[in-house]
Amino acid sequence: MRLLPAVITVLLILPVLQQAYAEFSFHNQFSYVDETRILHVLGEIRNESDIAVGNVLITTSFYDSDGNLLEEFQRAPSIQVINSRGSSPFEILYLDQQTADIVANFTMRAIGQETEPKENGLRVVSSNSRLDILGTYFINAAARNDGTHTADNAIMIATLYDTDGRVIAIGKALAEAGRGSSNITAGAQAPFGIAITQKLQTYKTARYSLVVDSDQYMSDVVILQTSGPGLSGGQNQSGCLIATAAFGSELAPQVQQLRLFRDGIALKTFAGRSFMNVFNSWYYFFSPSVADYERRAPWLQSTIRTMIYPLLGILALSTSVYDSIGFNSEMGIVTAGTMVSSLVGLIYFAPLGAALGITSRKMQWKMSRAGPILGCFWAASIVAIVLAEVTAAEVTMMFGTSLLVLSAISTTIISLARAIRS
Repeated sequence: MRLLPAVITVLLILPVLQQAYAEFSFHNQFSYVDETRILHVLGEIRNESDIAVGNVLITTSFYDSDGNLLEEFQRAPSIQVINSRGSSPFEILYLDQQTADIVANFTMRAIGQETEPKENGLRVVSSNSRLDILGTYFINAAARNDGTHTADNAIMIATLYDTDGRVIAIGKALAEAGRGSSNITAGAQAPFGIAITQKLQTYKTARYSLVVDSDQYMSDVVILQTSGPGLSGGQNQSGCLIATAAFGSELAPQVQQLRLFRDGIALKTFAGRSFMNVFNSWYYFFSPSVADYERRAPWLQSTIRTMIYPLLGILALSTSVYDSIGFNSEMGIVTAGTMVSSLVGLIYFAPLGAALGITSRKMQWKMSRAGPILGCFWAASIVAIVLAEVTAAEVTMMFGTSLLVLSAISTTIISLARAIRS
């Protein structure tokens, strides 16, 4: 009976002893207040000890500018078991909306218990990502179970980083292994679909990491670039270089809207693809040099941003026109392309039209011949497009769509000049 108090004492302090072995450090921290006035603190916790640690709990103490303790909040990191020298992303939420604005600093500490390390039986095999115009960052990925047992409750964790390497958002999704199941059987592969909706942060994404966790296994962390699909992280050679340089990131909503029209509408049609082939051969001849200079010239960045906003409105209107002719995508893209070209001519070439109108008045220049010439251009472009659609001749379609765009812009310029002259 004398041994009973000693036994009870040992049992009580055993969890504390287990926790004492764990040593943690915190990295890549970032914080922000969202639209609902909740303070988010994100980062990565690293297990610096020689053991695997589970049941990790992070405690964050928040202080005002005078050093007074405001609140303490606790949360577990995203990964269940952090192996030795491994790390996990985390997100702490400061839920007192009334005092979120007066938080001046915070401190963090963590405890955990020794546990068995997890084998790296899972492997990320593919991934691609995109940011939509509403600011949601989508990641579609797949993972394979290379282990000998089923990976129960497999979940993929995505961590978004900005250009400074700070954690700006975290997303998670269960495996879509079968109807109502997130368990990946041995030797099988499963897709994951992650949607990260923190629109105040997602456009800042420079790269992201993926890791898969389950009850039995986990995967190595895979680091991916946002600029291209797949695991190679290669640059997307069809990027909007000038717009990207203007807005500072290819994930900026404005750049994504340009891409949405190109990739989601134009490139899905024969006529649109053909014109983009011609446009790209012209655009990428000079755009890399312009983009490089633009990054060193803030005044040019500001000017180009201002010039792009009307184009975004034009594309939004043309998208509506395209959708209204949804029964025929080829007719829809030709109609939408004609509208885009005409409005581009009206807005961006208005100074040229005005100059022609003023000059023609002084020089008594007769523009009566311009009408028949433009009529021939319009007829030739339409004939070429119809012929290309029938024969699937890409070169003919490239000629027809390019001539159509030039005809629409020229018609707008001449019409504006005539209006000013009269």
